[in-house]
Amino acid sequence: MLSWSRNGACSNNEPAHKQKLISAQRGLTALALLCSVGAVVRAQDIPPGFVARFDVTQRLEYSDNPDLEDNGEAEFFGRTLLNFGLESVTKVQRFTLSIGTEIEEFRDAQNDADTDSTVDVANSSFNLGYLRNTRNALFGADLRYRESDVSSTFFDDDFDQDGRVIDQDRGTRRSYGFTLRGAVGQDAPIGADFSWRYNEINYEGTDDPDFTDSTLNNFSGRVNFRITPRITTNLNALYRDFNPSGNGVARETIGFGAGTDLILSPVWNASLGLRYDSIDRSGGEVGTDEGVSLDSSLTRTVSNGDWGLNFSSDVATNDNGRRSFLSVSRNMDLPRGDLSVNVGVTGAGDVIGTNPLIRANYRHIMSTSQLSFGVSQRVVVSDNNDEEINTTLRASYNQQINSLSSFGVNLSFFNRNELRDNGNDGQRVNLSLNYRYDLTRDWGLVSGVSHTLSRQDDRSDRSRNTVFVGVQRSFNWSP
Repeated sequence: MLSWSRNGACSNNEPAHKQKLISAQRGLTALALLCSVGAVVRAQDIPPGFVARFDVTQRLEYSDNPDLEDNGEAEFFGRTLLNFGLESVTKVQRFTLSIGTEIEEFRDAQNDADTDSTVDVANSSFNLGYLRNTRNALFGADLRYRESDVSSTFFDDDFDQDGRVIDQDRGTRRSYGFTLRGAVGQDAPIGADFSWRYNEINYEGTDDPDFTDSTLNNFSGRVNFRITPRITTNLNALYRDFNPSGNGVARETIGFGAGTDLILSPVWNASLGLRYDSIDRSGGEVGTDEGVSLDSSLTRTVSNGDWGLNFSSDVATNDNGRRSFLSVSRNMDLPRGDLSVNVGVTGAGDVIGTNPLIRANYRHIMSTSQLSFGVSQRVVVSDNNDEEINTTLRASYNQQINSLSSFGVNLSFFNRNELRDNGNDGQRVNLSLNYRYDLTRDWGLVSGVSHTLSRQDDRSDRSRNTVFVGVQRSFNWSP
């Protein structure tokens, strides 16, 4: 299942300057950050150099229900985690490579009575990124592949795309695709930019009809006209083709529009965009939704951040043919961290405020510890054309005990609220405690415990408790 957000876009594919969805900041690992080219940053903003890193962790684990099944059995097994990352930065270019996988050793064989144990490779990922950004031109590209054994783990953007991922108890979810982006005339009176993203999701090892393969082809382009230093206008177009297999609802979107960005004063900024959208539905549903989508914002810069007011009304494929959003935001720098809050409401049709939406992110940094918290809600449209509000909450605390040891506590909560009548809501909670002791500069002893609980309306609760201990070795190389 590959979902569309608000106006039909893949929910993790909204450009940074047009993020109408209320989404949480992602707690990505350093290796994942190395392969990201989503943010438009000049290569010269990153210190030039070359660095390579390889991490290997060997753990022994005991779990009372490792596959989070209804009647799972306890197992004792080994797990090897391998991660490799590489980054090369010059004044105008950035190249990144990230590869990771997990190997499960001596697991009891599933569905094979003739085999006592197995060695399985799971949760593999590959990312290759390139970014070239000069004063007036930009080009970026990335290739990506990720395999998720969602019964044991999944990523935030898996849930953003498909709220039912928290229900899956067997099988593998494979996602792969590419992104191309470019811009010319970034500081010229006339400029242009484009973004082309392709993504495909395949499920294996499950016969659940809710998990269907799908593809998304998304292209957008814009021509910018800088009328004065204070006024910039643009003409834009988009094309999206979402195609699920089985009985899903295929959706093809074509849109043409115009927008204006205004600098009203040194502290006030405003933007207004209008676009004519046409969404054709086929497969499980047949029909066309069309009309004018509107997006507007007003921001004020203050000494420690900014205030914002945003309103949008988008053509949608729900029964009302439209969905509206209204929100107020506040971003502020704190003496030891930062805080951002976005509170809003959304409604189908011409109704603005039937469902609340919130985003909040907080980070507090101390001399030997760090506390972070994030919560987000977003409206997602599934491959069956059903709307749902997905909520993600994350909290973490990391403490350096002394020069050799540290521990961390992590909490994550995922909630799927289907807006249709008799919807099948679901939740998943993960709580973990981890401890590390440095044996040498490169070797460390790692251990931890975790608890997972999965609930949904149409089946019994499932839970998992896991204990692990292991060693970790990190290799870093820089010429």
